Amino acid sequence: MITDLTAQPIRFTSDLPAWQRLLETLGGHLVYERPGWLVYAVGSGRVALHAASEQQPAGVCALALSTTTPLPEAVAAAAAAGVPITLGHPDHGEAGMVEAPDGTSFTLDSPTPVEREGGVSDRRLAALPIWYGPDTAMITGVLEGIGARPRTVADDGIWTDLRCEGGGLVAAHRDESPAVELAFEWDGDVEVALALLTEAGIEAVLIDETYSRTVQIADPDGRKEIWVNERMTDLYGYTRT
Repeated sequence: MITDLTAQPIRFTSDLPAWQRLLETLGGHLVYERPGWLVYAVGSGRVALHAASEQQPAGVCALALSTTTPLPEAVAAAAAAGVPITLGHPDHGEAGMVEAPDGTSFTLDSPTPVEREGGVSDRRLAALPIWYGPDTAMITGVLEGIGARPRTVADDGIWTDLRCEGGGLVAAHRDESPAVELAFEWDGDVEVALALLTEAGIEAVLIDETYSRTVQIADPDGRKEIWVNERMTDLYGYTRT
């Protein structure tokens, strides 16, 4: 059994200070810092910031998850559930290494230690990395095999979001090309998040979609807007499990 699964997506950026200001404005708290590597706790889940490089340019988001289960046990449990995972030793230490059939790769790690106490994260904000690909059934199968549990499922199969026991969410979204994107969910009136951002001088706009409202934040790296989705309350066309 994989316990305390936590979403901790990694965003590569050429502007660490701008990303820090964005996360702190929305209530994130810095818990771990090394040169070019920062980990923030948000209301639910964590977000890691990594200095961009030639190998990982600004704007790239990598899916990453952590568990309190010893990694050899967690990898064995996930493999038994059909996840394409092996125990490896990348540059940051021991990790479960997932190589999904669509070419998406990500790691299952031990939790990042908390070295900075005292901060209070805004409980309304949740990390929500989105894994895009043509086969959402495969994506959800991998995520469930690693310990995530479905929460909201679109009737047409285009979207499934899953909760992580230790914090954060992760979503599967149907798209022609595999990719991972960093997004967030706000549990409450998303206009509150918009007001916080506007007061901090961070460019953001409110978009009213048919299924929910979203605040779109200008990406500090000049890429696609960062989405903060208001938690869905109108479930027409969706099932909450």
